[in-house]
Amino acid sequence: MKLRTSKFFFREGFRSLRRNKTMSAASITSVIASLLVIGIFYLIMLNIDYAATVLESQIEMRAYLTEGLSDNIIKSISQEVDAISGVKDVLFVSKAEALKQLEKDWGDNAYLLEGLDGENPLPDTLVITLEDPNKASGVALAVSSISNIDKVLYGKDELAKLLKATYIIRMSSLVIILILLFISVFIIANTIKLTVYARRREIGIMKFVGATDWFVRGPFVIEGILLGLLGGLIATTILGFGYHYCAGLIRQQMVGFMSIALMPFGEIIVSLLGLLTLVGIVIGAVGSLISVRRFIKV
Repeated sequence: MKLRTSKFFFREGFRSLRRNKTMSAASITSVIASLLVIGIFYLIMLNIDYAATVLESQIEMRAYLTEGLSDNIIKSISQEVDAISGVKDVLFVSKAEALKQLEKDWGDNAYLLEGLDGENPLPDTLVITLEDPNKASGVALAVSSISNIDKVLYGKDELAKLLKATYIIRMSSLVIILILLFISVFIIANTIKLTVYARRREIGIMKFVGATDWFVRGPFVIEGILLGLLGGLIATTILGFGYHYCAGLIRQQMVGFMSIALMPFGEIIVSLLGLLTLVGIVIGAVGSLISVRRFIKV
């Protein structure tokens, strides 16, 4: 495409926005409304994925050691476990520390432990953090093969259910967003079609004097891109302020064990801006192409 032609397309695209202010406003409103719905589901999907990632990162594997091991042997076992592929971190918890933590967790019911008569039935334990919960079974098999390790527990069935649930939620959110994208293109195409219909005579004249299809489409595509870009920026601004406010409100209302893991605003706004501006540009351009196709056949 020649530079002169590109300049003409952009000039005509901007001029069309100014000449058709009412229809441009209607088109931008449609873009904003569509992107707001997409953006809301995208924010939900990001936070579900973030919460699932946080939850998965907190999954721990516990390896119970044989009774009466020396400090050197325990250190050697810890190093051997730490060297296993898929292990992120290894923490040794002595039986005395485990009993103190149990007393703390039980709170007012800690008096029940007095029945132990000074005996400590808890084993020395290695608490293992995983790099990827999906590799838990392989790590468990490798850890259990190490000598002086009696048992390895990580909630195999519960972990499988958790991973399956998070996968279904992630895939469902993605499918919903793709459906919303298709609906948005349809809505915006029909809105832009009204603008194109008002200029059908202009398109006809251009075709009769020998203008190519792409020469006719060019200004409309640029116009659609500008509408989509503007709509994406406005939708991002609205959702950004809304998310910042709601996230602060949720953190104030829910504390402790009721707290919700929300994705930090600084991380989410960049992703949101990139998605909505890109989607706005794409659906604006595609919507224009679909709308002008009917009137270009003269």
